[in-house]
Amino acid sequence: MNIPDYLTKTYDQNDDASLQYQNVTKEAYVIVIDDYKDQLEALGMKFLSAQEFLDNFVSGYNTEAANRQLGDVSVFESNGNGHAQVELTWQEEEVQFYMLITAVETQGHFYKVMCWSLLENKDKLKNDFLTISKSIKD
Repeated sequence: MNIPDYLTKTYDQNDDASLQYQNVTKEAYVIVIDDYKDQLEALGMKFLSAQEFLDNFVSGYNTEAANRQLGDVSVFESNGNGHAQVELTWQEEEVQFYMLITAVETQGHFYKVMCWSLLENKDKLKNDFLTISKSIKD
């Protein structure tokens, strides 16, 4: 995965994440959660595409948040893998947040790449978040 130099590896964002990066000063955070397809299927969850996997995740993610707004899903290929991506904004107390959520389907995995910051930083960080999300390889 291509990670900008300003992000450093961390281990305290999410216990389920296999990769985690942050820059507290820039308010930029990235986590990657991977799921083995065969393990998901053993649990009765068979997804036919990255978009189906993403739709399933975002339908229940952060649904109680104030002013939660989910953008339109974009579907594309990168590095030979299917991607589905959506922007999410929400508010906690007086703070507004922005997150780019990308589902990636590889031969044996589904990945969730979650990049977020304060909403006010969206324009400064969005291109980096897009680059990170497109760069994942199995």
